[in-house]
Amino acid sequence: STSLSQDKHDWRDILVIGELKKSEKEIRAKDTLLQISCYVRDVFAAQPTRRFVHAFTVCGTKMEMWVFDRSGPYSSGIIDVNTDRRQFLQVFVGYTMMSDEELGLDTFIARNEDGSKSITIKESESSEELTLRLSEMLTFQHAIVCRGTTCFLTDDGEVEGVAKLSWVSDKRRPEVELLKLAAQKNVQGIARIIGHSTITSIADMRCGLTFDNKHHDFKSATSSRVSSLHQSQPSAEPCHLNIHQTSSRKCKYPGKGMQVSKQPHFASQSLRTSQQNNELTFSIQSVHTPSLFDRNGKELYDNRVLRCLVISPAGRPIYKYKSPLELLMALRDAIKAHQSLYLDGNILHRDISENNIIITNPEKTDGHSGMLIDLDLAKEVGSERSGARYRTGTMEFMAIEVLLNVDHTYRHDLESFFYVLIWQCARNSWRKLNELQRQRQRQPQDSLLREWYTGTYVKIATYKRGNMEAGGFELVLQEFPLEFECVKHLCRTIRGVLFPYGREGMIVGTPQDPKILYDPIIKAYDDAIAVIEA
Repeated sequence: STSLSQDKHDWRDILVIGELKKSEKEIRAKDTLLQISCYVRDVFAAQPTRRFVHAFTVCGTKMEMWVFDRSGPYSSGIIDVNTDRRQFLQVFVGYTMMSDEELGLDTFIARNEDGSKSITIKESESSEELTLRLSEMLTFQHAIVCRGTTCFLTDDGEVEGVAKLSWVSDKRRPEVELLKLAAQKNVQGIARIIGHSTITSIADMRCGLTFDNKHHDFKSATSSRVSSLHQSQPSAEPCHLNIHQTSSRKCKYPGKGMQVSKQPHFASQSLRTSQQNNELTFSIQSVHTPSLFDRNGKELYDNRVLRCLVISPAGRPIYKYKSPLELLMALRDAIKAHQSLYLDGNILHRDISENNIIITNPEKTDGHSGMLIDLDLAKEVGSERSGARYRTGTMEFMAIEVLLNVDHTYRHDLESFFYVLIWQCARNSWRKLNELQRQRQRQPQDSLLREWYTGTYVKIATYKRGNMEAGGFELVLQEFPLEFECVKHLCRTIRGVLFPYGREGMIVGTPQDPKILYDPIIKAYDDAIAVIEA
């Protein structure tokens, strides 16, 4: 109708994705799946707390149904529209009659009559139910196969903090346990727990499904298209399920008292695998093959658990700094927090990024200008490997050896801190573009840092190593605007600490004594801050 065509539609309103193509040969083409993957990624970006998304493709007379969740896509197999007309009609009637729960919409966050949103969790100490009102959304992820981390500010007068919802592998220790352990060991600079809740899991949502162990192979897919499926990790391979054995399937969701709408919706590698020795004493780290590539694994998918964790204090992400001084003070204190977490708490963070460092008010946080958050990927030192299927970290900030799948150490986190600093100076500093243009400064059109997040792990590691060499590093510093000229000496100093030279060239290995790195890096920050404040 005319009125319908004039309506504005948004990815936030999409319930089911469909793709129609003329040739039935395209039903098995990887580009067809990657195309609907791009659409699904946009749905997850617009609806970040969405649990899963239904999709279908009709190519000629062939049809295939898909479901995308945080562990990847799986399909029904192909049906013929002509010979399976009844099933074809059942599919579309099913889509139009699904409830919020069956469509994969978020049912944990309550939508109140006044338009506000709230959550109900268990209070950390008393285990009593605590209802908190949500305000601004702080962050979400632009990917399908990932933790889907989404954060909201919470502020009910008495309780001010951040609510985080994320899908974490059930092979990893829950973040709430690590935060409690850190509190018991008096770790400084780490958030405190207000409350938490376990909501559902991939296994719960896929219960009743029978998979036939067949996988699509997309090895030749271009990295730009495959990025629709994943974020900073190898892609999850789509599986088949036998749709004829799943007609009685019902999704199960834990949690009592959950209000779910039952109203129907209408479908609108290796540079070097060994580490070299120089004047410092280094520990040799072993190299492991990612379990995702283990074809003999018994599990068809990684079972992720959706949890909600509310922590305090609230703060601004590090990339929202207002001055070079604020940036350096926040990073210095976050590094101190990492040092305390590692040395006092015996916990390694393993996911240092611009999303996991916050700027805080030192008057409200015992003098901390910056704090470390998000222990989803952290582990207690000395514990066994989790068995989770992916490398830990965010691509742009991954250490060189982590990209090459060397065991994660404290030094790799310090290297990630360094990349966060460089990223803020060379990339985020240009947010004030109009002001900088008036000062006749031009942002680099083809940043060297672009290669930090595109391509294979080995290519990114190779490129980063070249950037950290003396000559290459000076080219990176040239991308800093004039306002950050005062930070260049700090960057050169930290580069010298993290990447010393031995007889065989630049070293990226880990000193056995953490003080060899922590002390000079923190001192370098102190000196740079003192110069700016003078």
